[in-house]
Amino acid sequence: MNIYPNITIVTPSYNQGQFIEETILSVKNQEYPYIEHIIIDGGSIDETLDVLKKYEQLIWVSEPDKGQSDAINKGFQKAKGDWLCWVNSDDLLLPGALEKVAKVFNKNPDVDIITGNVIYINENDFIVRCVRVPSMRWFFYRRSVGYFTAPAVFFKKELYEKVGGLDINLHYSMDIDLWHKFRLAVAKIYHIKEYLGAFRVHSSSKTGPRMTGAKKYFEHPETTLIRKRFIPHVSKVTVTLFRFFYKVWQVVNLNYLRGKFNLQRWKGKQWQEIFY
Repeated sequence: MNIYPNITIVTPSYNQGQFIEETILSVKNQEYPYIEHIIIDGGSIDETLDVLKKYEQLIWVSEPDKGQSDAINKGFQKAKGDWLCWVNSDDLLLPGALEKVAKVFNKNPDVDIITGNVIYINENDFIVRCVRVPSMRWFFYRRSVGYFTAPAVFFKKELYEKVGGLDINLHYSMDIDLWHKFRLAVAKIYHIKEYLGAFRVHSSSKTGPRMTGAKKYFEHPETTLIRKRFIPHVSKVTVTLFRFFYKVWQVVNLNYLRGKFNLQRWKGKQWQEIFY
């Protein structure tokens, strides 16, 4: 007997009116029976609220908050779903993502986290990168080398509540902090070898400049803080070494090759042309 878990998607939002409708539709068009979409807007002054008012089934609020982490926590506090995921207001869920998550849960009810691969898209929806991640459990994460890629990360609500949610004092690396909390909780992971989400890279996003190479550094200061908090014995030298090992592992398991092959096939195409 197939069980369709209730899944809550939370979208933190602030002045991303040019993209948020596409985000909403990527959730609405999942054709999944038990889905809840909550948007926590930080008081946008662009066209965001006009877009939100168009969709009656949306649960949303617009009020000042303390940033992205605070908004996500607020959304998950309202969530009725058994499984949670956040999709930023410029990112997307790819068609069929929730159905794939439900199928994994049916076969593996003891799993706490379900992840998948992502594509990167630009402001015009063209695919610019294909990111495939390995099924490595927590091995690399213990050495500060991460491989979870939002928005293709789903986790049980009880796990999220157990670890206390996101740290609202973090504004860039809050996801890395959360994954470490999940690691310490010995959460069980299942990786789907398909593309589940789309991460949008553009100049006005927090990660845009770094993703496009305009700003390069060893790691973000928040990431350094988190590393010292959770794995203080892991030095920069160790991180550098295991980044190399990670790349070797990705070469061995053909993820880099498959990602490049996909990108070559899809280059010059918008995501809708490939996934619909």
